[in-house]
Order: sequence, then C-alpha cells, then structure tokens
Amino acid sequence: MSENTFSTMDAYCAGFLVLQGHRPQLLSEGPKVVFVFPSTPALSEHITNYHSGGKVEAIKLANAIKFLKSQMFLRKRMEMENGGSSHGRIPSL
Repeated sequence: MSENTFSTMDAYCAGFLVLQGHRPQLLSEGPKVVFVFPSTPALSEHITNYHSGGKVEAIKLANAIKFLKSQMFLRKRMEMENGGSSHGRIPSL
C-alpha cells in the first residue's frame, strides 16, 4: 500500500475506524481481505485512539464488524463469479 493509505486485516480496528466516519476500500490479498483507508490527520488520530483503548458502544462495533464481514463475503463472491478477479472498490460502505 502507498504512504497515503493505512491498511489492516484487523476487523476490529476497521470497525472502530468505520464508526469514526472513515470508509475503507477492500482489497484481496490472496485468500485474505485487506481494509485500506485513505490517510488523513483524523485517521491517524483515530488509529492512535483505537490502540490506546478508545471506547465505542459494543453493539455499534459489533454491527460495524458484521457489515464489514458481509462486504468481505460479497467481494469474495464477486471474485469467484469473475473468474478470480475483482477490480475496483466494492459497493460503498
């Protein structure tokens, strides 16, 4: 990934960032899906907050993670239907 992005495979971190208003692009990396966020000053602050024990409502985090997982499965299904390749971003979060 470039210096202008933050990427993670951590669904909890990605869910936390989604709750802060960030929207990831999902990219395939072999059998795994990577959440890629455009870098911004706010993103850096939110990543630091996550790693410092930032708090969010448990049900909101659970729902964000469920949504991200559904997007991961959608991406994998699109790849299978397209013969192993899926280009571009999946539908917006």
